[in-house]
Parts: sequence; structure tokens; C-alpha cells
Amino acid sequence: MAQAQATRGDEQLKAAQQEQPEAIQYGHVFAVTGDLAVQAIAPRDAEAMRSAEDSVPGVPIPQASGGGFSAAVAMETAAAYNQGVGAVQPGQASFAATTKGITVTQTAVPGGRVVTEFVAGQVVGQYSVANQAMMEQPQRQQQVVEEDTSKVAIGEAMEAAALSAGERPVEEADAAAIRAAETQAQGEDGV
Repeated sequence: MAQAQATRGDEQLKAAQQEQPEAIQYGHVFAVTGDLAVQAIAPRDAEAMRSAEDSVPGVPIPQASGGGFSAAVAMETAAAYNQGVGAVQPGQASFAATTKGITVTQTAVPGGRVVTEFVAGQVVGQYSVANQAMMEQPQRQQQVVEEDTSKVAIGEAMEAAALSAGERPVEEADAAAIRAAETQAQGEDGV
């Protein structure tokens, strides 16, 4: 009889667990591993990420510029859900975020910057921001690309010479084409 009651209690416990929705964990939203992946996203974590994003000057948040969503937006949404289902409490922070931190960095690259967002040392967001000067002159960049595509590269000239030669040896006209391509590649006008 005691065995039957234990089984009935186990069934009731399983039913209660199935009724309570599962918390959204970092591993559900971001490509993270280890302890961080199984921790629920908490309200303080989202607040800390929003603060870290706001501390990087001159960086537009992706959704504001028509791109994707920042890590803070995803974390705020998940934390609100987790709080709503009772998985976390208002003002709660995850252990990993509390002990290892939340940071946002930016790295200069040609033409702009790469912004990377971290929770507990793991990347949860990354996007690029173009320099303002690059965004103001798109027509000039397009003209340079069109101009460069009309030139013949040395490799293309050599390939054309080899294909046209077939079984015969390379002739003086083929060598002249290669020299012209080399001259053009060096920026000299004496073709």
C-alpha cells in the first residue's frame, strides 16, 4: 500500500512540474556552453546588458538601425517571461553574470568597428558599425568598384595566354599582354 501511495505522489509531482513552464535559459537564446547555458536569464542580467550597451558611445543598437536585435533586447524579453512564469524573482541575477560579469567591447576595423557583447566571458552578440564618413560617400565607393572591375589582372592575362596558346608555345603577343597587365596593376599609364 505504501508503495502505491509513493507512486501516486510521484505522478502528482510530475504533473505539477509539467504544468509549470520551463524558464528561458541562456543556452536557449545564445550559442553559449557550460554553466551559463543552463542558467535562467534574470532581470538584473538584462539590466546590466542594457547598461553596458548604453555605455559604448556612438554605437547604434541594431534594431534601431533596421538590423537584428541586441543582446539586451533578447535578455529583457526572456527575463520578463521568466519572471512572469515565476522562474525568477524581480531583481534577481544569474550566478554566472554576477560572478563573471557582463561586458560590451568595440574593436576598430577598417571602415568601422565591431561591437561584441559578452555574458560570463562568452559572446552573446556581435555586430558591425560603419564609420560615419563611409556611410556619407556611397557613390564614390561604387565608382571605385566599377573602375577596378574593368582592369585585367595579371593572373587573368596569364590564364588567357595559356588557354589561347593551347599546344603551341607562348608567343611575343602573349608576353606583351602579360606586360600590359603588369603595367596596369602597378598603376602606370604607359600601356
